[in-house]
Amino acid sequence: MKNTETFAESLARCGVKYHFAYPITPATDVMKRMAVILPQYGGEMMQMESEIAVSSALAGAASSGTLCATSSSGPGVTLMHEAIGFMCAAELPCVMFDSMRVGPGDGDILGAQSDYFVATRGGAHGDYHVIVLAPSSGQEIADIMPHGIRLAYTYRTPVLFVLDGVSAQMTESATLPAYNDYSAEFDTSGWAFTGTQDHPKRALITGSYSHEDGYVMNERLRAKYEVIRENEPMWESEQVEDAELVVAAFGIHGRMCRDLVTRMRAQGRKVGFIRPITLWPFPDKAFSALPESVKNILVVEMNHGQMVDDVRLAVNGRIPVHFLGKTGGDMPMNTLAEMVAEAERILGE
Repeated sequence: MKNTETFAESLARCGVKYHFAYPITPATDVMKRMAVILPQYGGEMMQMESEIAVSSALAGAASSGTLCATSSSGPGVTLMHEAIGFMCAAELPCVMFDSMRVGPGDGDILGAQSDYFVATRGGAHGDYHVIVLAPSSGQEIADIMPHGIRLAYTYRTPVLFVLDGVSAQMTESATLPAYNDYSAEFDTSGWAFTGTQDHPKRALITGSYSHEDGYVMNERLRAKYEVIRENEPMWESEQVEDAELVVAAFGIHGRMCRDLVTRMRAQGRKVGFIRPITLWPFPDKAFSALPESVKNILVVEMNHGQMVDDVRLAVNGRIPVHFLGKTGGDMPMNTLAEMVAEAERILGE
């Protein structure tokens, strides 16, 4: 299947029964697939009138303790951020998918990785974070979907999957999970409202607070985010123990790094790689713990340089950080040959 379809199938097989969306390339395949398969699981896909309506529907459904999902691309995700910020303040869970396309503005429908900043820094006001997962293949989408749903419920937060438009439209095989409703693992009665039948008082879920309560709210969120930073970073690394050069990339370029390392190791070059799987929380420990043998880091992205800032912060000036990046296109903008050439140049210097 297309990886967009794998995302839809994985959601449905993990017990997500409701999907709100508005069409946008290259993410529309998710809602189309959901419209077909969700009724088989007792669910429904609803096409809303706009992305603003989509995010408001997510917040409303989450208030009842129901984990719902959406799928979109850069311009659509931008419109959702007011409600995303509200959901973070009100501590409401959901699952989102961003099939990243070229920007800024309306941009183009071609794939890119240029939504890293808006995913990890946030597009709404105030101090908040969403958990950001960056799978590199259809199989990894299927494998980490249960974990993503558990993260959303455990921390009562939106969880955002990001995939560049190239990977999203790629067709490949995946072993899908057996059906399991992961929402059944979580007791939402302490915070979800389902009408007055189970609650003696009027329900109020809000992201608006008085000055005093606002301070308390923000300190509670800060403490939660620190727990997430400590416990939830995920990454893949290979052959960094004796590496002189470490290549860092996420998504499709992270997937290509394995071939890069294999090729360069065969030539006697001491190269390793780190692929962040969580973009927030960023896996700082993967970089701060690099051995003294590492003399340089090369960050490869399908943008003008965004994750490279987090790598520089993680190494805190201890190791020089280089960048290779282009943006926009039907194929990965940094081919394996370009990556090898840049790695050879850095090693030569």
